[in-house]
Amino acid sequence: MKISPERIKQIIKEELSHHHVHPERDDQEGARVKRHLQKIDRLVDELDPAFEEEEDVPEWIQEKIAVVTAMLQTILDYKHGESVR
Repeated sequence: MKISPERIKQIIKEELSHHHVHPERDDQEGARVKRHLQKIDRLVDELDPAFEEEEDVPEWIQEKIAVVTAMLQTILDYKHGESVR
């Protein structure tokens, strides 16, 4: 599965815009998550121009990006399911 850096940024921005703080949860956890998502957003901004579409990218880099993408997608799926409930 290949997801573009633009799609990763879109997922992160959607998560940031849909962030809801639940009073029964520790507010610091939500703030920490938001800071991590903002850092991911900045990293994607830096990494995107570092790669060319026709570039031969080492397999280990492709694998790490695929893992991060899958993990973010899992979180997004969970949050979408949570909002439906």
